[in-house]
Amino acid sequence: MKTIFYILLTCLLILPANSQVIDKIGELNEKCRLVRGHAYMIQQMIDNNDYNEAVARAHHGMIHTNLREMEYMLREIETLLTSTQKARVAREMEELSTLCDDTKPMVSSIREELDSETTNIQRIRVLSIRINRNLRSAMEINDTLINKL
Repeated sequence: MKTIFYILLTCLLILPANSQVIDKIGELNEKCRLVRGHAYMIQQMIDNNDYNEAVARAHHGMIHTNLREMEYMLREIETLLTSTQKARVAREMEELSTLCDDTKPMVSSIREELDSETTNIQRIRVLSIRINRNLRSAMEINDTLINKL
């Protein structure tokens, strides 16, 4: 009877935590998808000779906000992981953090271009493509993360 109680208690403590981790990883994936989508929209707007500064600023704002939320979610996920899970997914967590850190300067560069007197829209396009590419890698790493848990 005592053994059953311990097993039940363990399940009640571990399963909700694991469910929270999976939910947070799902949210992280959604934010990543949003960053990619807004970067892609900027790229498409420029490719179609349909550039509008106000729209580009709005997309940039969404990229910036969602990227910050991704960083926050990574820290949240880190706190929810057990030590065994942390060991299992340490590489993926580090790669996701690095991708976020690598993407931040690109987002800042887009902002600088939008704020400059002579906006170089081709540079904004290239930066948007790079952001999209970085976050595509992040989504793949996110899938690996879920599989390892």
